[in-house]
Amino acid sequence: MKETQQTDLKAQNKPWGCYAPTAATRVLRLIAALGISRGQLRKWVARQWKKSGWHFVDYEKQGIRYRLDILNNTTDEKILTSSKIYDKEEIEFLAERGSGLNSCFVDVGANTGYYSLSLAQKGFKKILAIEPNPPTLSLLKNNVELNGLESVIEVMPVCVGEEGDVPFYSTGVLGGASRLAPSASTREITLPSLPLEKILLMQGIDKISSLKIDIEGYEDRALAPFFLHAPESLWPIRIVIEDCHKDKWETDVVELMLEKGYRLVKQTRGNAFLEKDE
Repeated sequence: MKETQQTDLKAQNKPWGCYAPTAATRVLRLIAALGISRGQLRKWVARQWKKSGWHFVDYEKQGIRYRLDILNNTTDEKILTSSKIYDKEEIEFLAERGSGLNSCFVDVGANTGYYSLSLAQKGFKKILAIEPNPPTLSLLKNNVELNGLESVIEVMPVCVGEEGDVPFYSTGVLGGASRLAPSASTREITLPSLPLEKILLMQGIDKISSLKIDIEGYEDRALAPFFLHAPESLWPIRIVIEDCHKDKWETDVVELMLEKGYRLVKQTRGNAFLEKDE
């Protein structure tokens, strides 16, 4: 591992509070608190944080503790700087299935944990957070521990797809990785991959209340085999799937789910919301 990556991992693991916002950021935080940090103003606020030298920020929002990497992770930046609740509609849609005694949420492409942490707070009893990218994985585990949710959120460091070792193209920073897009700025690493059905069986999961999947254009390779081969009893009741990279799909997996009996409940600019009967 390169020295810069080792340095980032050490920085991630410092005690909570080491990166608490200072008085100098009060105005930036006030803009977000007043409800006006949106659009171009939000982007300006984010730039000011970064110009002031912030990389990691220890931040609590809506009762959830985060160690945010605002320099390298778009989701983390929005959690800190936006007046809006990030992906509020998606969270609320998935959360409606979280009140049951055996409610289970599966987070495919968990990133640093925003969905998993939010839905744990909403009442899900069991959460499986799947994230293979090493630097992102480290911060995900840290965020789970910061909130004392180790007994609720199980973190699994694998890719979802065909079984075996697969190439994974990483920039070495959070949010900068892909199964599909090698480039001059990425380095290839090899990571384990397992089919979703096998992952669920390994974790003892036999029913899924809600599932979110966001894996940068690889959603079809993860889900299509699952819906073709897994028993219907294992299919999630509600699904949010990122489909803004569907031009990279080999199979239109949203269309496949519709053929399997799902209903398209809502379509946003980046995500499709689907539901099936229990």
